[in-house]
Amino acid sequence: MPTAPFSARIDQDLKAELEQIARYERRSTGYIAGQAIRNLVEERRATRELIETGLKLVDMGAPSLSSQEFHSWLEGAEDAPFPRA
Repeated sequence: MPTAPFSARIDQDLKAELEQIARYERRSTGYIAGQAIRNLVEERRATRELIETGLKLVDMGAPSLSSQEFHSWLEGAEDAPFPRA
């Protein structure tokens, strides 16, 4: 796959850690940074697709919880069962 130059400013400590990882893995810092960016983009794309699918299901009348029901469950006991829609 063709590549394109990209530059960004990052914290000095983060850069040092990136360089350490690159040395350990015998890769360039650019390669490691590219992999991290790819992972972030893929994760965000998957999240967006899940949200879009969920919204379509709600539009189609699928059972759903109100935000209050969800937050009550989230803030409740750790072993509380997930509420039914």
